[in-house]
Amino acid sequence: MNKLLLLAPLALSACHSGSSVEATNASAKEVAEKVAASGAAPRMAPGHWEGTATVTDMQVPGMPPEAAAQMKAQMGKGQKFDNCLTPEQAKKPAADFFAGQNKDCRYDHFSMDGGKLDAKMVCKTGGMTVDATMAGKFSSDNFELTMTSKSAGTAGQPMTAHTMSMKMEARRTGECTGKEKS
Repeated sequence: MNKLLLLAPLALSACHSGSSVEATNASAKEVAEKVAASGAAPRMAPGHWEGTATVTDMQVPGMPPEAAAQMKAQMGKGQKFDNCLTPEQAKKPAADFFAGQNKDCRYDHFSMDGGKLDAKMVCKTGGMTVDATMAGKFSSDNFELTMTSKSAGTAGQPMTAHTMSMKMEARRTGECTGKEKS
């Protein structure tokens, strides 16, 4: 879940309605630079944004069935979030937005064009490889994004393998209030 949530700011930083951006076998920094160099108008409207992240599917081989059922019930309710996107953040997303703090991630492909996003990222951390796909549509004041994260796990470490899918929806609701959680 945390790895997918790290990718969520991608949606908040990458959206624009101008030029297209294409990248293959690129680092998060290279993708951020391409987005910044695309000459697009401000990507997202600055202001207060709120939304919901909902886990739509989760499979963790080896997890006890009771624990899996409890986790699915809790995560399937959706987690609400809100944040303040400043004008500075809207104009120039930082490379961190494209992979969180994980410098061990690379995009197999990244395509952003005509209000649509399609990307696949591979992150290698602590002996584990995580494949994440993202697809969605966006405008300057809302977005919908689906993400799937898969890992074969780490040898000798039970329950590190997983498949998780998440849907995120968010919209701009007005000006920043100063009471946002993030």
